Amino acid sequence: MAILTAIFTKTQAQTNTNSLESVYSYNRSKLGKVQFKFSSLAYVRNNEYFNNIADGYTLFGYYLNPKVAYQPHEKVSIELGGFARKEFGTAGFKEIQPTFTIQVKQNDWRFLFGNIEGNINHRMIEPLMSFERLVSAPLEHGAQIKYQKTTTLKNSNVSDEVFFDLWLDWQRSTSPGQTNQESFWNGLSFYSPALLVKGFKVKGLVQGSIYHAGGQNIQSALPVVTRVNTALGVRIQKDFLTNQSLVADNYYVGYYESPYRGTAYYLNGYWQHPKFQVGVSYWFGHFFYAPMGNDLFQSYSRKFNSQGYYEPYRSILILRLVKDWKIIDGLNISLRAEPHYDVQNGKFEHSEGLYVKYQLH
Repeated sequence: MAILTAIFTKTQAQTNTNSLESVYSYNRSKLGKVQFKFSSLAYVRNNEYFNNIADGYTLFGYYLNPKVAYQPHEKVSIELGGFARKEFGTAGFKEIQPTFTIQVKQNDWRFLFGNIEGNINHRMIEPLMSFERLVSAPLEHGAQIKYQKTTTLKNSNVSDEVFFDLWLDWQRSTSPGQTNQESFWNGLSFYSPALLVKGFKVKGLVQGSIYHAGGQNIQSALPVVTRVNTALGVRIQKDFLTNQSLVADNYYVGYYESPYRGTAYYLNGYWQHPKFQVGVSYWFGHFFYAPMGNDLFQSYSRKFNSQGYYEPYRSILILRLVKDWKIIDGLNISLRAEPHYDVQNGKFEHSEGLYVKYQLH
């Protein structure tokens, strides 16, 4: 069904995004001391799309997030900072916001309140959450519970990571008498412990999200909206040679919004080499919709001049090419190209991006 790109223990269903994820660190020597932390991302992403579902455009810019951190206790950390995002070709900054996070750690569990570890850190499949949110929606506000633990499988030297992420991203607030709706996005991402079966590592993958827009006693003619998305999958991974793997990730994906329903199959195969990644993905969706998902996978158009347009079936074959460089500790560069063939419409399209991430912690 799919033959896909290799992935280490920290992986996603499309390609490995470790080099661009936020890195959590705990240093006992920093206890009771004020620390300076800093993260930034410079990016250029070009989408060359010519269909009636998704717009083509280019995103080019950077964002900065300097922070001051303090650990009053070995289980508690507090961060306060500022966020600024600049898009080239526009005057001033596109976004300026304060950031604040309080984090409580208990063994391998972490609870975050304030600015949470969002976008690609959720490790959601792209039909449910677009990779592009890394640059278009880098900040998420709310609460989050995370669990990450890497162990060695019994009677072997094979390492495995269990991953759990439950979050609430509060996107917009309202109050009685206002005309705007409140909206939030609640999600779950879970990678189960693996089983070793005749040299193959097998694990279950569960993802889901709820998007809700509404509110009580507000003056809005818009209907209350609740959209539910689910994804159930299985990963089969075979490691070989030195730091190389073949991985197959296959998902059954769902969409529900009374009275509408949609389903999809998302099949992925990867080979990960220490110097690059190569992957193939196939998507077949029927009346599918996910509010935070990549536009290409949707049955209902998001194009600015195609409101009301839809395609009952979406069939897409994607080639994924990734090259990552680690320049120094904390500084990573990722080059990504994703040409695809829109089977239903007989179109070849493509997107590519260059991302430079720096994190001081």
